[in-house]
This record gives sequence, structure tokens and C-alpha cells, in this order.
Amino acid sequence: MLFNAEQLKIAELVKKGFTNIEIGEELGYSGDCIKKRLSKIYKKLGVKRRVEFVKWLSENSA
Repeated sequence: MLFNAEQLKIAELVKKGFTNIEIGEELGYSGDCIKKRLSKIYKKLGVKRRVEFVKWLSENSA
């Protein structure tokens, strides 16, 4: 499995256009915590920016 359950939820919210702060509020974390978690996801996928991540998500239906 590429994403764990939490990463999948974060990915879904990013794809919907939520900000880090909004994602944090939804999941009970700070915006900074979400930023760190996204950095780990980006590294895993080899992307550097949010826009690249969204593109990856749309191409891979994650």
C-alpha cells in the first residue's frame, strides 16, 4: 500500500483544495504538522511541490 490511512485522508483533502490549516482542523493537527506529513509524502513520491502532488494524485487516482 502506497499510503497509510492518515496519508490517504490528507491526500483526499489536498485534492479537494484544502489548505494545510484546514486539513489540520479536519484531522485534529496543526497546520505545521500537516506540512511535515506532506513533506514525507512528497519525498516518498519524488515530488517537490503541492501542485506536483495534486497532478500525481489526478494521474494515479490515489
